[in-house]
Amino acid sequence: MLSERQAKILKVIVSEYIKTNQAVSSKRIQELLNIKVSSATIRNDSATLEEMNFLEKQHTSSGRVPSTKGYRYYVDHLMEFDDYNESLKENLKSILFQRGTKIENVLEQASQIISEMTKMTAIVTKQNLNSELMVKKIDLIPLSETMASVIFILSNGEMQNQLFNLKDISLSDLSISIKIFSDCLVDTPVKEIENNISLIRPNLETTVKNYDLILETFMSNILQTKESKKEIVGMKNMLENPEFNDTDKLRKVINIMENMSPFDWFDVSYSSNQKMIQIRTKIGEEISEDLSDISIVETAIKTEQGSTMLTLVGPKRVDYSQANQLINLIVEIINGDDHKNE
Repeated sequence: MLSERQAKILKVIVSEYIKTNQAVSSKRIQELLNIKVSSATIRNDSATLEEMNFLEKQHTSSGRVPSTKGYRYYVDHLMEFDDYNESLKENLKSILFQRGTKIENVLEQASQIISEMTKMTAIVTKQNLNSELMVKKIDLIPLSETMASVIFILSNGEMQNQLFNLKDISLSDLSISIKIFSDCLVDTPVKEIENNISLIRPNLETTVKNYDLILETFMSNILQTKESKKEIVGMKNMLENPEFNDTDKLRKVINIMENMSPFDWFDVSYSSNQKMIQIRTKIGEEISEDLSDISIVETAIKTEQGSTMLTLVGPKRVDYSQANQLINLIVEIINGDDHKNE
């Protein structure tokens, strides 16, 4: 953990760099800090933060900018949220619900608002359950001493295949797990599987090692049977960021938005603020070594028809506080109105 003064310096640098896209000098840090401290102390603390990989220098004589590690520390420990006044919340509610109360319409409108305010591209991915689809058969096929395949056959004839590394999970444990899955889930509608997992978990826990890994892999595979629809909104807003003047970088970002599933992005270990609605953030190299200047912020919203993922994609130098607050506010509005309609 950082000292209180180091944390304040890091916070100032992150906040100022987000606003200006310019490296932050020691003189500017001193102007912005709300504590009295000498310029020599600021230089020493900044150098220490750089040695700890929280900061980077773009040039030898320049000020400093946040690294991925610095942004991560800021998001997890230093990010603060302004209190949105009630008039803004009411204004957003009136905009969002003027097209009706369907969550699909609300999120479509919300994604446009958030994209305009954050200068990030918004992606709304809807994953609807096929109410008639059922699991018909689950088979285990050993392939070698180190690999095995589990095959899922669905009522529409679709077959899915999942490979397991037997160095992580024994063939015996995998076999027991598949027997439990078959006994409890065959002829079960896909839409009910998530609810039925609570019945399976205690049995797995007492009989199988690494049962969480098996269960997680099974669920991520079987839930891919949902029908997905993705809409990308506000690309022009993201292009206002100077980071995307680089054509090669822009091409990589467009490729990840078009080809990766946000439901995969959401499966990360970082949570930006545990007190808020669950919002996930991935920064720079946490996404990919090739996308070191990119950030992803998102949340999942459950509906009766399935799930909807609201994802924001932008530069690493993004206002994480604003993005988190807007997503949180939108979800609060949606949940609040859902409760009123029940």
